[in-house]
Amino acid sequence: MTRCALSLENLRYSYRSDFLVKQFEALKPLNLEVREGESFGFLGHNGAGKTTTIKCVLNLIQGFKGEILLFGKGNRDPKAREQVGYLPEHPYFYDHLTVREALTMYAALAGVPWRQRKQAVSQALERLNIADREKTSLRTLSKGLTQRLGMAQAIISNPKLLILDEPFSGLDPIGRKEFKDLIFSLKQEGVTIFISSHILDDVQFLCDRASILVRGELKKILSLDELSRRPNDTYELVVHEQLSSEWGAARNVLKQEVRGRSTRLTFANHEAAQRVLKEFVNTGLEVETFRTVRESLEDQFVQVVKGEGVSGER
Repeated sequence: MTRCALSLENLRYSYRSDFLVKQFEALKPLNLEVREGESFGFLGHNGAGKTTTIKCVLNLIQGFKGEILLFGKGNRDPKAREQVGYLPEHPYFYDHLTVREALTMYAALAGVPWRQRKQAVSQALERLNIADREKTSLRTLSKGLTQRLGMAQAIISNPKLLILDEPFSGLDPIGRKEFKDLIFSLKQEGVTIFISSHILDDVQFLCDRASILVRGELKKILSLDELSRRPNDTYELVVHEQLSSEWGAARNVLKQEVRGRSTRLTFANHEAAQRVLKEFVNTGLEVETFRTVRESLEDQFVQVVKGEGVSGER
């Protein structure tokens, strides 16, 4: 039987705003289980309550109600939190330290035995490709290098649960690729991964399941493997020709858009798309693209969030 790495039972959190007059419910009764060894995406619009939830899990804010368990133990127990590594959305470090000095300090704070600290620091530097920066002052680090240092401190003690809040923030394409490879490698080693990110393509690639939070309320949990196998693909054909709406209606076109000198056609089934493709080839029309369009995590996210009346920046 698979154990739960993280369990939230009726988690609620409220705070007062407007000069402490009005109480705002940031988290409504939230129930969630993250299985040991899985990668779990924790998604939501800006202000949905993702970071607040993470702070409750880590016992960084007080006043929440309900129960939070880390590997079966209450999260208020420091022993339970020793098994957790955390990369905050905006990591901050004492900028007078060097990279190695900072990691050595965090290794000590995380309980790494002093005889093992030097090796643990060296391994973390190597895994994040910043070994050549070990003597660099933190005040000179770019955003991307600071993010790498943040990840290094998160894994310095070999945690069983790794909580990542916007881990790809500030990274260039190479950095994002290396972070994804590292996260995948950690999962293969048995580490449970809990990711909050707005980069949904990366979440879909890395995670087994994902939840969608809207205004502090959990609206949906998705199996990303099942999402990729859903039989609701559509087929898109772009031809270099302006076609009338009557033309598309006569050929069972699901959606038709004219853009400049081209027309984008969407079909609900492969057979209808193939028939039109053959017609274009036979009549000599220039076909620009023909592809299968699969429903993505982003499609699901937008559908759920907009369905709750949330749109744009908040």
